[in-house]
This record gives sequence, structure tokens and C-alpha cells, in this order.
Amino acid sequence: MQKLTKKQILRLPEEISRVLQHRFSKSTHFGFYQIENHSDVSRLGLAIPKRQAKRAIDRNRIKRVIREAFRKSNHLINHDIVIKLQVPIGKQTRRRLREQERRKIVQQINHFFQEM
Repeated sequence: MQKLTKKQILRLPEEISRVLQHRFSKSTHFGFYQIENHSDVSRLGLAIPKRQAKRAIDRNRIKRVIREAFRKSNHLINHDIVIKLQVPIGKQTRRRLREQERRKIVQQINHFFQEM
């Protein structure tokens, strides 16, 4: 598994806030925000709040899935993207991410990156 380079990660709160002002699309679980940047590489920011995914293992798994989909979508150029979890996961499973919900999340993320 490869890591994202430092150039590919949105880290500063000002940069993330700037991207969050421009809504691009929405799915069942996520809000996808995107704007063009002036660099030669696309950058990714993640907002997976503890309020929406209580367990750290679930938050980390969601982030891992998103980063992997971002790495595989190498057709993106000059975009800043922030993906924000907006709906609590595991409503019927005591706030735990189960396989069925994980598959649905993977499908939504892959659909977003293919649509771009």
C-alpha cells in the first residue's frame, strides 16, 4: 500500500475551509467538495468526525478506503478535494461499521472518483 505524498494532502485548516465553501455533490454518507487549484497535483482532505463514526477503527478504515480510491484515480489534475462524512454510521449496529455498510461506502467513494 502506497502513501500519499505531502503535496497530495490538504493539511492547513484554511485550505480545507476554502474547499468546504464549494459543494460539489452528495451521497448517502458523504459530502464531496471540490475546487480547482493552481498546482500540478490534486490534493485530498478528509473530514471524518468522531461524532459521525464513534470508533477509531471505523474512522481509520473509512479514511483508508478514501485514500486508496484517490490514489487509483490518477486522472484527476489540479483539484483540491475534501470528503466529509455527514451521516452517522452504524445506526442499526450500535455505531459499528459492518461489512454491508463498508461495501456501500466503498461503492459511493468509487462512484464519485469515476464520475469526475
